[in-house]
Amino acid sequence: MSGGQPQGGNEPEELTLEQIAGKYKSRWVAILVTARDGNSQPTKGRVVGQDVDRFRLRSGLMKYPDICIFYTGEAPYPMLL
Repeated sequence: MSGGQPQGGNEPEELTLEQIAGKYKSRWVAILVTARDGNSQPTKGRVVGQDVDRFRLRSGLMKYPDICIFYTGEAPYPMLL
């Protein structure tokens, strides 16, 4: 699955961020956010895309209203906060 398209046309299952990180190791993952905590941070979502390249991943995601993209492994390069 990449480019923001779920496999088989079925709606992906709702997973916690921990479950997603375990299933998609060292990948950029895009989720359709389904739950947020008290600080508005995503806590659950449906994976709508995953790839090793975050720029390639982003190209097919504009149709989704509430997307969160994150990396599930150690940052492959320095991240600025």
